[in-house]
Amino acid sequence: MSSPQPPLRDTPGNGTAPSTPPLLLRPWTYEDAEPLVRHHRDPELRAWLATHLDTLRQARAWVDAQNAGWAAGTRAAFAIVEDTVAGGTAPLGHIAVTGEGTAAVRVGYWTAPGARGRGIASRALTRVARWVTDEDGPFAGRTPELVHAVGNEGSCRTALACGFALTGTLPAAPPARPRPQHLHTAAAPRTPPRAQRAARAA
Repeated sequence: MSSPQPPLRDTPGNGTAPSTPPLLLRPWTYEDAEPLVRHHRDPELRAWLATHLDTLRQARAWVDAQNAGWAAGTRAAFAIVEDTVAGGTAPLGHIAVTGEGTAAVRVGYWTAPGARGRGIASRALTRVARWVTDEDGPFAGRTPELVHAVGNEGSCRTALACGFALTGTLPAAPPARPRPQHLHTAAAPRTPPRAQRAARAA
């Protein structure tokens, strides 16, 4: 299943090994259903996710929901893959931006077991935050926020390392939010390119 959502690319920067491949953040497709189900079997991932994909049918329905969110302008969900010479690898993780109106947008992410400890989540989060704050897109110029369950120390470290300051704790609100959550907020966005061009033309 195709999506009009554009992919994002991230080239390794300073501090990464020369052999580190670029990251490609692309829309999820039906071909990703099998790795989605496989990743969702991971006990650590299941401990923090509200949605569990146990069958190929559920995974394909989830992909449909991601594409519907893009069409509605309320969600941009990306499969995180390494862009190698041979082509994109199987998904290593997921990152999504959600929001409506002009309010701040929420960023969420997870990584597959084999991708943890390699800086994949940090690179993907930095790239998506730059897309939201500095580039044309449905969320251009809005402040990115990030929430994760209290106790998810890996997500907390990633958020802090990427410039998302810990700004509050949200109380539990079952069933949608069964545990308290940390709220992280990125630095205030700069004026997006579209607004800059409009200002110069005025």
